[in-house]
Amino acid sequence: MRAFLVDTNILSEIVRPRPTPKVEAFLAREGDLWLSVIALHEFAYGLAGVVDATRRARLGAWVASIKISFRGRIIDVDEPIAETAGLLRASSASRGRPLAPLDSLIAATALLHSKTLATRNARDFAHLDMDLVNPWED
Repeated sequence: MRAFLVDTNILSEIVRPRPTPKVEAFLAREGDLWLSVIALHEFAYGLAGVVDATRRARLGAWVASIKISFRGRIIDVDEPIAETAGLLRASSASRGRPLAPLDSLIAATALLHSKTLATRNARDFAHLDMDLVNPWED
């Protein structure tokens, strides 16, 4: 069984009014799903920008449920991940393919923990030597 590091955009899809069925099927089918602590940063950032109090409360409860459901499967950024992310960014930049800092941390996490990165933005990571899956296309 493959293990997947789930990018923020995968989980964000399931709280949309009409989630993409392929993404729902992916999440229902795959059992070994992991999350980078970076996704929690991205959720907190997005939540802080929600003006409507009712919607913010609903999304806040959803983020809390994600943290519970992924308990024990949230990978922190440690020294090897931070250093590998820096190397990935430098290598990407030298090839004319800038890699955003948070994306480099997510990629390094997937690589160092032997996970397939599940993301809608597979194109952003395609130049890296890593396993990728885009549930919107698969």
